[in-house]
Amino acid sequence: MQHNLERITGTQKFLGLLCKNRLEIRFSALAAGFFSVLASVAAQADDIAGVSIGSSMEEAKAAISKANPNYQLSPLMLTNGKEAGVTAVTGDRLPGTGTTNSGGASDEFVALQTDAGKIWFVARVQRFDEGGRIGVDAFKGALTEKFGNPSPSVNLMGLSMSWQYDRDGKQWSGSGVEPCQLQHGSYHIPGVTVSAPQSFSPNCGKVISVNASTQPDGMVPHYSITITDAKSMFDELAARDAKAEAEQKQSLADEKAKSVKPKI
Repeated sequence: MQHNLERITGTQKFLGLLCKNRLEIRFSALAAGFFSVLASVAAQADDIAGVSIGSSMEEAKAAISKANPNYQLSPLMLTNGKEAGVTAVTGDRLPGTGTTNSGGASDEFVALQTDAGKIWFVARVQRFDEGGRIGVDAFKGALTEKFGNPSPSVNLMGLSMSWQYDRDGKQWSGSGVEPCQLQHGSYHIPGVTVSAPQSFSPNCGKVISVNASTQPDGMVPHYSITITDAKSMFDELAARDAKAEAEQKQSLADEKAKSVKPKI
């Protein structure tokens, strides 16, 4: 059962989002900037640039602003006046580099919150000028250092990596059915070039997804990363559906209790 839901360029900025601690590695300036984030980080990390799943919106906004002072933050408002989340985009624009990167701001960020006011979806998209791109191996290495070994995935275009966890927090390693395989469908988030899932598997706990453009010279000019707390959203939507069903049944019972008779 599924439930549906309605320039900063350069290597250092990408790595700055993965963790704050630094390692002293003596390489070239570019290598030093990249590997500076590869400090001791716990497995199953659930944050991007310090914006964590389960944090409050105010905490998320503070971390987003700290991640890039050039961000322009905009609230995402629902029709009922409630704040659904926040987007942050830099004012520049970089050209596209292929099918998986049609161009856009050098840095984008999104955080969405649940009805309970907890962050359930975090995403970042970055694009780099030539001269500030990231090597594929260094890119993979930083992600593995941050999140651990990825779950099996299929690369259709460019590079993709994912980390799937079931509702008990166990990472899927390729044996049996994918816990997050039913996480189909997405909706566009206004103001950014990233989408959020709108359906959730009852078996999925958390999923981290990374997609990157790659070029023949072995460099990454663009990537996107998302973290989704599918468990919280499935439960929230299930509770919402149950409440709506109970209210509908009660309304019907109240109507029947009136014993309205036809005027024949």
